[in-house]
This record gives sequence, C-alpha cells and structure tokens, in this order.
Amino acid sequence: MQDAFYRPIGVDITHISRFEKADINFAKRILSIDEFNQFIKLKTEQKALFLARAWAIKEAIFKANNKYYRFSQINLKKYNNRWHFLNFSISISHDQDILIAFVLENVKENYEKNRN
Repeated sequence: MQDAFYRPIGVDITHISRFEKADINFAKRILSIDEFNQFIKLKTEQKALFLARAWAIKEAIFKANNKYYRFSQINLKKYNNRWHFLNFSISISHDQDILIAFVLENVKENYEKNRN
C-alpha cells in the first residue's frame, strides 16, 4: 500500500475564567520558558486568556499524541496569525468565557500499519 497521511486529532474546551486566579507556579508548570517569559510581561487582564489558550492547545496536543505529556516542553509559537508546534495543525476560537482548541497531527506513515 502506498504511504499516506493519517491525522490523529485532539480537542479541548475550557472556561477562560478558570485561569483568572492561577498562580505563578501553575504558569511555570504548563508554559515553556519562552512562553513564561511572554506571560510575565502581560497585563493582569491578559494573563487568563494566555494561560487558557496554552492549556487548551497543549491538552489537545496531548490527546492527539500522548507522548507530549510535559506541557512545559511544548513550546507554542505564533507567526502569520497561527499557532505552531512541530507537525501539528492548530486552530483555536473563543467567545466570551469559552475557548476551544482543535489540533491535527500530520503524520506520514504506512496507512495499513496504522489502521490496525
């Protein structure tokens, strides 16, 4: 059989308000060093959204591929108005207090091997 892409998916939904009282230790536990350096520069009112977004994306990545269980080792980058991490396609949306993250892992392997 010809090589094909298969795409493990992960989805997470959260309330942004859950992160309003998150302490610095929580931020250190889930953010990479680069992300944490961005986080500490934010205004207080921006921090809950930043943490909720990082949490939801990383939780969705873990659901797509559970080898990424140390959230602090997932270093999310944003460029061209899109979030990036390795070979994952990432999409997020939020409305009021609800934030959802959806990820697809782009994996090229033998299709038959992954069907079983």
